[in-house]
Amino acid sequence: MPPSLFKPSAFRALTSFSSSATPSASRLFSSTPVVSLSPPRHTTPTTTPHRLGTIMKDRNAAPRPSTSGNDAAERMLARHRARLVEQRQTQLETAEKVKEKKIARDLIRQMPRRWQAGDVYAPHDLSSVEMRKWKKKSGRAGDLVDALNLSPLDLYKNFSLVRHFTSSAGQILHSRETKLRPVNQRKIAKMIRRVQGMGLYPSIHAHPEMIRSDFFPNHRY
Repeated sequence: MPPSLFKPSAFRALTSFSSSATPSASRLFSSTPVVSLSPPRHTTPTTTPHRLGTIMKDRNAAPRPSTSGNDAAERMLARHRARLVEQRQTQLETAEKVKEKKIARDLIRQMPRRWQAGDVYAPHDLSSVEMRKWKKKSGRAGDLVDALNLSPLDLYKNFSLVRHFTSSAGQILHSRETKLRPVNQRKIAKMIRRVQGMGLYPSIHAHPEMIRSDFFPNHRY
C-alpha cells in the first residue's frame, strides 16, 4: 500500500500553530538560528571630517616625548662629558703646578746663598755680584792629572798611582774625592779596571807591596 500524502488540512493547522506560538516554541521546529529582521541603526559621527583632520595635524606637529631609554643615555653621556672636562682641568692644574715647581727649583739653583728664617738682607744682596761671593768654589781646580801632565792609561803598572785613586777595598774613588775633571776621572777609572782585569792589582784590597809596611814596620827593604 503506497504511503499516504500529507494532507492540506494538517499543513494549515501546523502553520497556524507556528504563527501563533512563541519564538521559543517555534525554535522547536527549526534548525536555523533566529535572525533579527529589524533595520540597522545608522549613528552619526561625533566629529566632522574637518575637525578630525585638525586633530590629527595637531597630534603630528606636537613634539613626541622621549622614551626613558633615550633619557638615560643622554644623562650618561652628559655625566661622561662632565667627567672628561673635570679630568682635563685637573691635568692642566697639575701641569701648571709642576711647571711652577720647576721654575722655583731653577731659581733656587741659580741662587748660591741659602736664606734662613730671620735673615736680614738689602736689595743689593740679591745682585749677581753678591751672589758670586757665596758661590761654592769647585775643588776640581787642582786636578792632579793636569797638574803633573800624566797619561793614566800608560801608567797602569804604577801601583802607587793606582792606590791613590782606589779605596782600601780596591774600589774606584768618586770624583768628589779624587777632585778630577770628568775626562780625567774616566781615564783613571779605565786604568784601574785594566790593571785589575789583568790580575796585576787586587780588586778587593790594596796591593801587598803597598801594605807591607803596615804589617812589617821594622823590615828593611
